[in-house]
Amino acid sequence: MSNLLTNQAKKVMAERMFVEDGMTAKAIADQLDVSEQTLSKWRNTGRWEDKRAEMLASPHKIREILIKELKTVAEGGVSVIDADALAKINKVIETLSSSTSTQIVFSVFKEFDNWMADQDPKTAVLFTEYHKQFILFKINQEG
Repeated sequence: MSNLLTNQAKKVMAERMFVEDGMTAKAIADQLDVSEQTLSKWRNTGRWEDKRAEMLASPHKIREILIKELKTVAEGGVSVIDADALAKINKVIETLSSSTSTQIVFSVFKEFDNWMADQDPKTAVLFTEYHKQFILFKINQEG
């Protein structure tokens, strides 16, 4: 599969895999048949670490973590996170934001893009590119 992809397509996929899926550079390199050195260059020039941090703080990611935690507790396991502290930290982050945060924008765009992909995949690809550009714009404004 990876031989059929252009370098630009691999870069886009690698960024998503690193930022959104939390994959390691080695795993991405193996899957996309790209050197770790190339991934490191892309990661540094594209500010992937910053984007990953934004992603981890996004409301949908926090919700995902809390749902996993709920499942663990419901199955008789022991909670490994302090949900109260997480909620308080999230509230402070929201309070400090004077405009719509990048995390909120990202969450809304992701939900919309998933919905749009079911409606009209070709249009969804166009929207996704514009959404990515807008999120980068927001990150640069905040950063």
